[in-house]
Amino acid sequence: MPSTTPRTHIPWISVALAAATSALFIACAGAPKAPAPEPEAVPPPRMETPAQRETRELEAAVALLDKGEGQAAADKIAELAAANPDNSELLLLKAATLLSAGKLAEARAEVDALLAAKPDDPKALAMAADLARFAGDEKARRAFLDRGLATAPQDAGILTAWGELYLDQKAWTKAEDFYRRARSADPRNADAALGLGKALYKQAKYKDSLAAYDEAVALEPRSPFGYADRSRARYQLGLYAEAMADLDAAVERAPDSSWLFLDRGRMRLEVGRRAEAEADLTRSIFLDPEYFLPYVYRGGMYEEAGRDAEALADYERIIALNPDYWYAQESAGAAAFRLGRFDLAATRFKGAAGYAPERPEYMALAALSLLRAGKPLDAKTLAAKAAPKLDRDKNMIYWLVLRLIQEQNDQTSELETRIQSEKSLDLKTAALFYLGEYWISRGRPEFGAKYLLLAKELRREGSLEYRLVVAELARLAATGTNG
Repeated sequence: MPSTTPRTHIPWISVALAAATSALFIACAGAPKAPAPEPEAVPPPRMETPAQRETRELEAAVALLDKGEGQAAADKIAELAAANPDNSELLLLKAATLLSAGKLAEARAEVDALLAAKPDDPKALAMAADLARFAGDEKARRAFLDRGLATAPQDAGILTAWGELYLDQKAWTKAEDFYRRARSADPRNADAALGLGKALYKQAKYKDSLAAYDEAVALEPRSPFGYADRSRARYQLGLYAEAMADLDAAVERAPDSSWLFLDRGRMRLEVGRRAEAEADLTRSIFLDPEYFLPYVYRGGMYEEAGRDAEALADYERIIALNPDYWYAQESAGAAAFRLGRFDLAATRFKGAAGYAPERPEYMALAALSLLRAGKPLDAKTLAAKAAPKLDRDKNMIYWLVLRLIQEQNDQTSELETRIQSEKSLDLKTAALFYLGEYWISRGRPEFGAKYLLLAKELRREGSLEYRLVVAELARLAATGTNG
């Protein structure tokens, strides 16, 4: 399914389309009226003038763009530009809609041709800078903007593009300065107002940010972007109902935007509207199944609700889409362990260890998972490789756990002694968990349950091992085993 998100917003394009439409409408309005027909006569069909047709096509392009249908909008503009090859505004609009449709090379060709004819055109230079930005060429982007600032220092579009550059560089105060200059040059520039709101928001100036967003929405009420950004400022100011209303308005204006459903889903999750949040996150995934972030939030929501099978499916999808998001490796490993899928748990915990070798619990959990999967030799091998890499003084409990898994005997007294002296409740919970699981893997579930119950009594609910303890006790209870 196609998806349009705030991240694909092309500055000034909607405003320019609307302005072009308005200008053509005014031009058409000046035509003399036809004489009224005789009462008994049937009025002939009115013929559409070229200007009226162009107005209608531009309005259609605006509607398509607002719905996120960039390719269809590009086709409409291309037809108009072909019929008016000397109209630079239409050529720029064609380039912008091509970019919105993901056709970077074609958009660049249009802008290059225009700059060859008009090398100092500020709108063309701003568009060229935007194309360079999308291509990842920051040097070219800045060069185009330098040319624009030198030849048109008061052009609102160039000043807004500079603000965008500094916003990307996280130079918030510089971005604010250029956006304010753009607003002074053209108070009707909605993109400058929107950018100013962002720059102020990043500086935690939420009231000022809200005022700028209010202006952006007033200037461009059809666009979803102002509403979406304003919702964040309102949320920071505690205006939760108003923030949610803004996201509703944004979604209404761009119902095919995966990003907006994600934004609204996150906010609904934060305010406790979990069923609606799940619906929004699921819709976001439907619109763009290749973007990993909605799975992160939905998977976490499923996990908190105890829906481990669904959580695991989302975490596995995250790993497939974005392997570098290694937090999903831990989450998938924990969910798999709770579900008794110990082979998968071992794989995921080893994956997490590869990204975060400073976390000794990952290798301990991977080795333990192999032991629980009925693979003692694999567990022994992994433990033997992992233990020597640990700083024994800093990670004594994990070193003892790995040594126990390596030796696979009943000599647990050293670990038990360490548990008794351990002051960290999180580490004590972890050690009791490992000891309990070890005895279960040795065929002594009733003995293991005693250690797990001790771990549960510590109530370290924020620790990774605690939730594994709870799931294991539930599994033991289902088989009639208790402490």
